Amino acid sequence: MNFSIDRSPLLEALQKVQTVVEKKNTIQILGSILCTVKNQELSLCATDLEVGIKVNLPVEAQQEGKITLSAKHFLDIVKELPEKKLTITRKDNSWIELICGKSRFNIVSLSADQYPSLPNFEDKTYFEAKTDALVDMIDRTQFAASTDTTRYHINGVYFEHLETSLMRMVATDGHRLSFVDQEVFLNSPDLKRGIIIPKKGLAEFRKLLNEGDKTIGLSFERGYIFAKLESTYLFIRLIDGEYPDYRPVIPKTVDRLVKIDRQDFNSALKRVSLLANEKSRGIKLTLQQGLLVISSSNPDMGEAREEIEVEYSGELMEIGFNSKYLLESLAVMKSEKLEFYLKDRLSPGILREVDHQNHTYVIMPMRI
Repeated sequence: MNFSIDRSPLLEALQKVQTVVEKKNTIQILGSILCTVKNQELSLCATDLEVGIKVNLPVEAQQEGKITLSAKHFLDIVKELPEKKLTITRKDNSWIELICGKSRFNIVSLSADQYPSLPNFEDKTYFEAKTDALVDMIDRTQFAASTDTTRYHINGVYFEHLETSLMRMVATDGHRLSFVDQEVFLNSPDLKRGIIIPKKGLAEFRKLLNEGDKTIGLSFERGYIFAKLESTYLFIRLIDGEYPDYRPVIPKTVDRLVKIDRQDFNSALKRVSLLANEKSRGIKLTLQQGLLVISSSNPDMGEAREEIEVEYSGELMEIGFNSKYLLESLAVMKSEKLEFYLKDRLSPGILREVDHQNHTYVIMPMRI
């Protein structure tokens, strides 16, 4: 195998694919990138068996073939090379020679035959999806997904088709629930049941969406989701399991509505939570006419208290929440005004933005 390519596009492609490579892999070959040259095109592939990525680049090929190169070493070398054309050649002893200007490297490689077979990305039926809608949905949900490995079926984000043209993304860890509805597809696929996208795969997918394109192609096969953006392809192995029925968690009736300035609420929470219990992160909200009092108490550190003016005309009420869960939800919200729906001190609260009613955040109370 022998080909030449400019440094800049190769570096950009390597930076994309190396994020998929598992840093602590137990299978040596998975620490490598598979490089395939065919029809004057170089394909760079990486996978950890759960997520896989492929980037195609035009090259000047003198001889076709396949090689593997350590993802870390290949990227480190290309980063330091001058802005010139580089040539890569496979030697008879399976070593790889890389020449760029006056620099010459001879790199040990593993046999490309050992590399896991990857699906054929090009022969799928892709549905055009709006990237801005997907970015918004992912950012508003992925933070709430569980990290508890014993509850693998909620270690990802649930993606389902509603009765209309809307799609819904849902995430929960058992303590809070975040879901958002958006029109995503230009022509909706026939998704008969929802799918669970794992957190790592969703994070890699989210990186693709930063390219600035208005649409991305998505394809669904049993157990997998495929994405196509120009010359970059991604596959994600879905979580096999039934997502729990989250709808009963959403309160059907709420007695109290509080309207709060998001920035004021966020700033006060950050300050008061500094003295919250480090493990429980618990803070207390006390509601009275036109006023919200946020307080925390820690026997080892002290107490904190802050008042915020709010729109509230109900009876006096006290309720406890995990400040971390509140702050994480506020970090993805954009409206200046929030609506906080409450029933009593033992029932979940619902947080919504005045200007984004399609996003709902449900948070369980805690005893303070």
